[in-house]
Amino acid sequence: MALDWLMQLITAAGRLLLHPVFYFSFVLAFVVGMFRVTRERKDFGTRVYDIYQEIRFILPSSLAVGLVLSIISLGLGLALPADLLSFMAALFIIFSIGGFFLLSPAWTLTAAYAVFVLADYAGYSFISYEPLKIESILSILALITALLVIAEGVLIHKRGYQGTSPRLEMSKRGQKTAVHLARRLWLVPVFLPVPGVRPLESFADWWPVIPIGAEHYYLILFPFLVGFSMTVRSTLPALAVQATGKSVIRAGALALLIAAGSYWVWQLSAGAVLFAAIARIAITRRHFSYEKHRPYFFTTQPKGIMVVGVLPGAPARKMGLMIGEIITKVNGIPVGTETEFYKALQKNAAYCKLEVIGTNGQVRFTQGSIYENEHHELGLLFAPEEKEYLDDSVFSD
Repeated sequence: MALDWLMQLITAAGRLLLHPVFYFSFVLAFVVGMFRVTRERKDFGTRVYDIYQEIRFILPSSLAVGLVLSIISLGLGLALPADLLSFMAALFIIFSIGGFFLLSPAWTLTAAYAVFVLADYAGYSFISYEPLKIESILSILALITALLVIAEGVLIHKRGYQGTSPRLEMSKRGQKTAVHLARRLWLVPVFLPVPGVRPLESFADWWPVIPIGAEHYYLILFPFLVGFSMTVRSTLPALAVQATGKSVIRAGALALLIAAGSYWVWQLSAGAVLFAAIARIAITRRHFSYEKHRPYFFTTQPKGIMVVGVLPGAPARKMGLMIGEIITKVNGIPVGTETEFYKALQKNAAYCKLEVIGTNGQVRFTQGSIYENEHHELGLLFAPEEKEYLDDSVFSD
């Protein structure tokens, strides 16, 4: 039995490389990266991260999340029909047209649930392998939806705030100001049992926990596409993104409790996915409402100049400068504008000393050498005083 399971796992992992969503995710991330680089160059005259930045985040962190979900799905035997999984894959591609923002499992999988129910009611079935229990499939789909919403929250909290992209927008008072866009795409591969003719021996009498009426199963490593996009205007990106991540985790946990009740009352599965979708919308609306009634964070300071972005590998990053910190002195010279900053920096072309107010409000000093092959502007981005404002945004929320 152990050898049979091992071979099934290896075969399922190989099938992942044949799945269209696997390759589509990389193409989508690459295209979004191109638009981001174009926007950054338009706003600041340089790109912050290279075009492959979005691709780097697709798999590494989501593999661990997928492993945990795979242990749960295989342990409980959360099986779904292959036709339903294919339809879900199509939904990922369709929803991605609206950007990463629409790729929350709370919306994609809730849509799959709704279409599955409506199709069955209309006489069309996603089940080509008969006979299967519709109610059990709906319960399993609700459980998977809740688990993936929790996974989304974990990924947002742990990785969503990293590498945010600064951009310029026009405030209500007609002034250009800087904001940060947190945007991520994750591919979460999860092992799932699928009803079929190829036998997979059960490892326990109670497996699967929620039987769907199939006698035989095989394994598939299914790529769930999870996206996230949020513009942060009124605070540090990390604070807003991590707070959102925690809220999504709580929403997923409550949805999971409701979905667990569908083991006894299958109608609760509808309540679980509906709650997940409504809660996710409420979290998004709450963030928008909060941002709407709060002042911009990256604004002109009474003393010093605020850092909007730090280029990777630049001297400023080596000196420990971070987004949101305020530089008050350069080489002992007080600065309040970008022009004053660069004039003070030219006082010593090979070495600089900065007085900085950290995000914790404490004053600190940092210094470092500037070599000939390093960025002559330290690699810092500020909200420029006079630059053309790009009104149209692409793939933003």
